[in-house]
Amino acid sequence: MKTMKYLFMGALLMGFSTAVMAQDGTKADIDAVKQLVKAKPADYGKVIKNYVKANKKNLDNLVAIGRVLYEENDTANAKLFANQALTTSKNNFAPAYILLGDIAAKADDGGGAAMNYEQAIYADSKNPDPYRKYALVYRKIDPEGAVQKLEDLRRERPDYPVDALIGHINYISLRYGKANEAFSKVPMADLTRMDYIEYAMSNFHGRQYDKALDIVKAGLGKEPLNATMNRIAMMCSNEVKQFPQALQYAETLFTKVDKDSVTISDLDYQNYGKAYQGNGQYEEAIGMFKQALAMPAEDNSLHADLYKLISDSYKSLKDFPNAIENYKSFLGAKADADATDYAGLGILYSSKARTLAGDEKIEALKQADQSYADLIAKFPDAEEYGLLQRGRANAQMDADLTGLAKSYFERLAELIKAHETIDDTDKSRLFEAYAYLMRYSVKQKDHAAALENAKKLLELQPDDPEIQQVVDALSKAVK
Repeated sequence: MKTMKYLFMGALLMGFSTAVMAQDGTKADIDAVKQLVKAKPADYGKVIKNYVKANKKNLDNLVAIGRVLYEENDTANAKLFANQALTTSKNNFAPAYILLGDIAAKADDGGGAAMNYEQAIYADSKNPDPYRKYALVYRKIDPEGAVQKLEDLRRERPDYPVDALIGHINYISLRYGKANEAFSKVPMADLTRMDYIEYAMSNFHGRQYDKALDIVKAGLGKEPLNATMNRIAMMCSNEVKQFPQALQYAETLFTKVDKDSVTISDLDYQNYGKAYQGNGQYEEAIGMFKQALAMPAEDNSLHADLYKLISDSYKSLKDFPNAIENYKSFLGAKADADATDYAGLGILYSSKARTLAGDEKIEALKQADQSYADLIAKFPDAEEYGLLQRGRANAQMDADLTGLAKSYFERLAELIKAHETIDDTDKSRLFEAYAYLMRYSVKQKDHAAALENAKKLLELQPDDPEIQQVVDALSKAVK
C-alpha cells in the first residue's frame, strides 16, 4: 500500500519535474528552461514566473533564459526576463535592451527595435551588437542613417571590422555601388565567407564581372568547395566569355560540393547550359536547359529564357525545325514579348530557307512572310521593318520577277518618304525598295518606270558610277 502511495504521488508531480530540478539562480536553470519549453506542461506560465523570481538578481541568467524563450517564439515570457534584468540593473544592462530589440524586430516593429538598440548603446557603447542590429532594422527606413550609426561604432571600436559591416548593410539594401566602396576598404585576406559573396555579387549586379570574378576567386582560395562562390564564379565566367573555366566551376558545383550543403536550382542548370553553349557544346547545353525546364518555376519568365536558349542552340546545330518549335514556345511563355522578339521567328524561317532548295525553300519563305505579316498586325509601329522583310521573302520566292514583292516595296517607300527627316536606315531601305522596283519594271519592259526608280537610286547615291550608267542606259531606252 505504501508503494502504491509513492507511485501515485510521482504521477501527480510528473508535470512539475522540470520546475523542481532547478530554479536556484544557477546556469542549470537555462538548460532546465529549454526542457520546460519543449515539454510545455499545464502549469507552464506559473513555472516560468518561478524562474524569474529565482534569477531576479542574476542578470546574465535572466537574459540567457529570455533568449531561450525568444528562440522558441515565446516572446511574451522572454520580455518578462528582459524587463526583470532592466529592473535589477536599474535600466543599465545592454544585453536586456538587445533582447527587447530583437523581440520588437521579430514583431516587425522597426521603431521599437531601433529604440531598444539605442538604449543598449547608451548602456554599453563598446558593444558592437546593438550598432549592428540597429543598422539592420534602420536601413529599411534610412540606409544612410544606418551607415552613420556604424560610423559611430568605428569611433568607439576602431578595432572592429566596420567597413565590412557597412558593405553588408549596403548590399542587403541593394546599394551595390556603396557596398563595393565599403568592401574595397577591407584587405582581401580579411574578408569573411559572406563578405566575399556579397562583395562579388555587388560587382556582378554592377556588371563589373571581371572584378567580381577576381573577388570570388580569392574566396575560393580559402574555400574551394564553397557552393555559392563556385556558382558566382560560373556566372561571372559566362559573362566574360571564359566558358572552359565556367564549365570547371559548374562541374565543381554539381559534382564535388557536398550535396547536403547545396540545392541545385533551375538557374544553376541554365548557367551550366550557357557554359556549354558558349563552349560550342550545343547538345550538352540543350540537355542542361531541358533539365532546368523540368524544374518548377515561380513564373514563366525563366522558362521563356530557357526556350530561347534552346532555340539558339538548335539554330547553331542548323536544326531549324527544333529551333523554330522552341522559339514559338519562347514567344508563348514571354508575357512582354516585343516586336524584336516576334521578328526573331521570321528570321529563323528565313535562315531555314537558306539551307533548303525547291519547294521546301519556298514553303519556308512563305512561313517567314506570314511571320512578318503577323508582326505588322501585332505591332503597327514595326510596319516598315515588316514590309522590308516581306519584300525580301517574296522577292526570293519570285525568281521570274512577276511582282510578288512589288506591293510591299511600294508601301515601304511611301511610308519612308512621308518622314520629316530621312536617316541612314531609311535611305538603305529606300535603296533596296527602288532597286527591286527598277528591276521589276525592266522585266516588264516598262522603261519609263524603270528610269524613274533608277533616278531615285541616283538621288540616294549620287556618286555611284554604276547607277549613273543604268540611268543613262534607261534614258536611251525610253527615247
